Amino acid sequence: MAVMRRMLPSWSSSLSLGLLLTIGCGSDDPSGGSGTNGTDSGSPDLVGAVCEAPADCYPGVDPAAIAGTVECLDRVREGYCTHECVADEDCCAAEGECVSPLPQVCAPFESTDAMLCFLSCEDEDVMAGGAEDPAVFCQNEVSPDFICRSSGGGSNNRKICVPGDCGVGARCGGDGDCAADLTCHTGFHGGYCGVPDCADDSDCPGDSLCVSGGGSSYCARTCANEGDCSFCRGSEFTASCTSEVEYLGAGGSTVCVPDPA
Repeated sequence: MAVMRRMLPSWSSSLSLGLLLTIGCGSDDPSGGSGTNGTDSGSPDLVGAVCEAPADCYPGVDPAAIAGTVECLDRVREGYCTHECVADEDCCAAEGECVSPLPQVCAPFESTDAMLCFLSCEDEDVMAGGAEDPAVFCQNEVSPDFICRSSGGGSNNRKICVPGDCGVGARCGGDGDCAADLTCHTGFHGGYCGVPDCADDSDCPGDSLCVSGGGSSYCARTCANEGDCSFCRGSEFTASCTSEVEYLGAGGSTVCVPDPA
């Protein structure tokens, strides 16, 4: 018997994003939000929501109706609400468990033995949502600081949306919004986490280069496409992937440059 999946209906990007922002928690204010770096790291559904313990997950849902043991997955930043499952359909078996049209998959995670529910960025789900890039799909349809990655677990691995590690280039309202050892450059719209006053690439983390702009030198996130620059920034504070900058080091890669404040 073929496994039935909870498929994502077709929608326009603007309609789906509006729906998810209505459902999701947090704020687009660069100085606040439910997660670090001022981003809304909360999922628009109950799966993937920020948590510290299983008791934080699936509020208002009858625990006895959930198809498996509820977990707060602590292997991703800020936690990830999920529960054990056997097949994809277990991920929406309880009434009220799924509050958005986003598809979910039942998958292993890294070296854990359990199968767990995750928001999907499998190719067919990304295409059904009208997107081409799985990473951009997770950013636009889930949260700006989510990435699409393999769940791990060998041959059973699936492509899932989970929080990524925000670093250089994340939006911010102050130094406290940035990862350790990074500073908020407020000379840009939405702020920009990085290392200020660099003199050369050696002053910057490995995923960035030293450039000049915004009134001073700073470490700019390297990029291959525009999706790299919207990560941990969101659509309101996007940066451009460009080589039109003054490199203070060797250069050699395009970098994410946001609009000046």
